[in-house]
Amino acid sequence: MSMEIEILSDFHLKSFDEWQRSIDAIGFPLQLDSNIGVEDIGGFIPARLGETPTGFECYQDNANEVVQSLGLSNLGRAWRFALGLRWKGDLNELQAAWMAAAAYARATNGVIFDYEEGKVYHPPEAIAQVQRIRRDVPHVEAMLREIITRFTPKK
Repeated sequence: MSMEIEILSDFHLKSFDEWQRSIDAIGFPLQLDSNIGVEDIGGFIPARLGETPTGFECYQDNANEVVQSLGLSNLGRAWRFALGLRWKGDLNELQAAWMAAAAYARATNGVIFDYEEGKVYHPPEAIAQVQRIRRDVPHVEAMLREIITRFTPKK
């Protein structure tokens, strides 16, 4: 199962260095690991979350189509650019995508639309969402371990 969030903005960041500076300014432990230009985004973006290799998919989406699909009433206004960030059900990828999205939205004065929740996040709300995700990850991991233990056949 994959999940997705959409960053909507009126301009692009010029480079991954600029994106990384925005991530660093917030204090997220995420290091983007890509040498491609931001304008060439279209696939998996490798990253490190602390010492853990991870990443997320990132695609330049058509902002007009995104706005039409989601509706102006949901987004508040039209936007010029859209970046779709996608990940599978991996908790490290979830954190990496949200950290990268929050930093990008903050740097471009954009917003994030969470398809799962049907909600728009402005940068301060997105940063708070990252903090909630990071707080909840250990609990989710513990629940997953418990489920695996309970349902793994005993030998």
